[in-house]
Amino acid sequence: MFTLFERYLLVYTFAWLSFACGESAPARLSLPSLAQEIQVDAQIDEGVWAQAQVLERLISPWPGKEEDDKTIFRAFVSPTHFNFSFEVRDNSLTTVAFQSEASVEQEDRVELFFSSDTSLAKYYCIEIDPNGNVLDYSAAYYREFDPTWDFASKELAARITDTGYLVEGKISLDELSELGITFPFFLGIFRADFQPSADEAVTWFSWKRPKSNTPDFHIPSAFGETVRME
Repeated sequence: MFTLFERYLLVYTFAWLSFACGESAPARLSLPSLAQEIQVDAQIDEGVWAQAQVLERLISPWPGKEEDDKTIFRAFVSPTHFNFSFEVRDNSLTTVAFQSEASVEQEDRVELFFSSDTSLAKYYCIEIDPNGNVLDYSAAYYREFDPTWDFASKELAARITDTGYLVEGKISLDELSELGITFPFFLGIFRADFQPSADEAVTWFSWKRPKSNTPDFHIPSAFGETVRME
């Protein structure tokens, strides 16, 4: 049997190791249900955002790319929408001239992936750059992409800030339901940070730590359970 001090020491050591390994909390995302709808304008100044669920730290999962991240992700459920925002700290923004949705793949961006379960038999992705340009598509495991598919109800706004960029958006709950995305569902929360170097290195950030030795968000372990609080 452990003494009280030994039990305290074990709890403290486990917590410290979890932080040192860069694990993000919470393990499950609980979204509050709030009465107010938002105006999507990349300002997030409505009081309702102060009541949203917040993730203040993403992780960079792959060796050689461990970096501190100060992204603030917020989300909540209003009567008709899934609402989200990203505040990104980035002092070296990388963007390109937008020619098509594929242009977003070459840029700094934030990403959300939605799946009804961890089989990823069908899931839906949206990626947004600092200027509000969008790449959205459907997918099936493993890495079978349909780039012609788009979210019909998405409303998005973005702006570049003094410290990086901000993205605000919402997607209709009715559309998500039609896609089979009802609570509880599984969500991937990601960010790509291109580095200003000759080899165009990218640092990838994630809510969860995917079980992969190489960068890959299109696997079940990159998604976390998301529930609705009534």
